Amino acid sequence: MRAFAKFVLPLLMVVAANNALAASALDCETRTGKPTPTRAETAAISKLSPLRACKAAIDDRTACNVFLGRALDVLFKNSDFKTGNDTYMLANDIVNGLDMPGNAGWKKIGVATQQDALNKAQELANEGKAVIVARKGPVVNGTRRPGHVALILPGTAQNYAFDGFSWGSLVAPNSASFFLDRPDRMFFGCPLSAVWKKPDDVGLYYKP
Repeated sequence: MRAFAKFVLPLLMVVAANNALAASALDCETRTGKPTPTRAETAAISKLSPLRACKAAIDDRTACNVFLGRALDVLFKNSDFKTGNDTYMLANDIVNGLDMPGNAGWKKIGVATQQDALNKAQELANEGKAVIVARKGPVVNGTRRPGHVALILPGTAQNYAFDGFSWGSLVAPNSASFFLDRPDRMFFGCPLSAVWKKPDDVGLYYKP
């Protein structure tokens, strides 16, 4: 919804989301012990599959920096983060707006350090709700770096330890994510623990 976009200022220049470092897409999508996809997960990934075209457009940043907005549109006909004709809010703007009044009805589930919140996020996604995950970028030398947002998919939560990632015993919900400037790291159907190295300051939200 365009009105929602107006709540969030200032707009930041689009650059790579350096605070989110995904595990290898090939490694996580074909990992040993991956749960059998549910029917709902398979259907969602099938609908999102055209977005994999971004993998071939490494230099086309305009086509690849709007994964979440396009995914919400494809799966839920939701345009809350759309600001114009195929243009969408930046990740930090989304994070800022989600916790503000007038946020188009998004509700906070909790944070990713809470197992109850992770469980609820998977439960809501399995019920057909739109569930997103967001983290604001860090401040480096006085400048706010880009944040990152991801989508929770229907499916089965899993505890999975990727090299260099520190989620401990947390069982993370199923997710989909795209990384600006790293189209090779786009994935569908990997635990949320494949998105960020640590769960700190990662918020989970859903649309009732």
